[in-house]
Amino acid sequence: MGWAPIYRPDTDRLDETLVYDELRMAMRNLRPSTIVMPLVGAVICVVYAHWVPAQNVFIWALLVLASVIPQGTLLERFLSRSLDANTSQRWLLLCSLSYAVFVMAWASMAFFLWLPHNVMDQFLLMLLIACTLAGATAASSISVPLATIGTVIYGATLVFIPLRQGGEIMTPIALLALFYIGYMVQIQVSMHRTAREMLVLVHERTALIEGLKTAKNDSDRARDRAEQASQAKSQFLANMSHELRTPLNAILGFSELIQSLRTDTIKTEEYAGFIHDSGKHLLALINDILDLAKIEAGGEVLHESAICLEDIIADCVRLIGPAADTAGVRMVSKVMRLPLLFADGRALRQVLLNLLSNAVKFTPLGGEVGVFAHERADGSIAFGVHDTGVGIAAEDQAKIFEKFGQGRYDVATIDKGTGLGLAIVKGLIEAHGGEICVASTLGEGSTFTAILPAFRAQPAKTKAVA
Repeated sequence: MGWAPIYRPDTDRLDETLVYDELRMAMRNLRPSTIVMPLVGAVICVVYAHWVPAQNVFIWALLVLASVIPQGTLLERFLSRSLDANTSQRWLLLCSLSYAVFVMAWASMAFFLWLPHNVMDQFLLMLLIACTLAGATAASSISVPLATIGTVIYGATLVFIPLRQGGEIMTPIALLALFYIGYMVQIQVSMHRTAREMLVLVHERTALIEGLKTAKNDSDRARDRAEQASQAKSQFLANMSHELRTPLNAILGFSELIQSLRTDTIKTEEYAGFIHDSGKHLLALINDILDLAKIEAGGEVLHESAICLEDIIADCVRLIGPAADTAGVRMVSKVMRLPLLFADGRALRQVLLNLLSNAVKFTPLGGEVGVFAHERADGSIAFGVHDTGVGIAAEDQAKIFEKFGQGRYDVATIDKGTGLGLAIVKGLIEAHGGEICVASTLGEGSTFTAILPAFRAQPAKTKAVA
């Protein structure tokens, strides 16, 4: 499996992430050694079989083989998995231990194959260990733990073995070995710095790609929202043009009729009533538009005071009662004992009136509309309206609180409204720091629940006037 960097957006953990990425690259470099080193070891055993006792050669070969097998198995398992925060530390420890065992087994040739009085044997062993240190530097310098293990073990062997032998030749060789080890360390530092800079660039590139993907997704979502808003606005303008023209045409038409019926008092009063109703309808539409504009502009100022939500609910039920009777809808109320609220009474009254009028409008003859309120366990106040009306389709529930958004109410009533009422409700509740949600099943009814935070509740001994 190819190497893949682990990108974490948390910059505080970048150094830790780089350590494991470096380990992964180093283990990839060491993968060929699990095949090459045993073959080289076999050649060394054949060469040294003529110089040292066969028992020493066999023991060293057995040690190398015993260290290569677990090293290769662990390496393949490590490279076939993706690192994560839960396993990275364990893998770092296991890889370091297995590599240390392998390096010690290979360096032990200096003990098992060393002949005290054979200069050719000694120089060949020193050359083999020096070459092994150079190879280890090239392969493992990317990872500080592995590079340190190789340098310490091979370097100690290069220095200790000639010092143990002593003499005019081996003592200077031990000193030269120190300079050689220092040079290898310098190469390791340089290679590690280059590798880390490369990894940082890879992480930055990954971060850039992720950022571009996120920006593209955000842009796509913003474009979709803009298209939906444009479509909703177009639908709103189409609906609103009809809504505004109807009462205006009525006002103009009946005004002309009143002018032509100067002597018919009964007709004059009837047409004046039509004009009044049309004017009220037109005023309500304009008020909704202005209220929504004020909320969206952040200009909605709450006039907060201690209010009694129970009294507000009772007033709203009383106001909607005649419309419910006309529609043949039964009104029920289930309001628990509530503490006083520090809120805007006018705004909450508007919320309840909008919810109740919608429920009555979309509940068929013989249905039921109920209002409820209670204090929740966390101290917040929940209140709302439920009905047994046509319900709202699941795909429409997310958009009914958007401005100009409407559910599929065509089956219930011709008067669908402008789609502003629930957007105003949502804005007023959120202005109080609360939230509103809907639960609905198509054909069974809907329940709208507004939740005001606990800090709005004020224990009080006396009722306030709503």
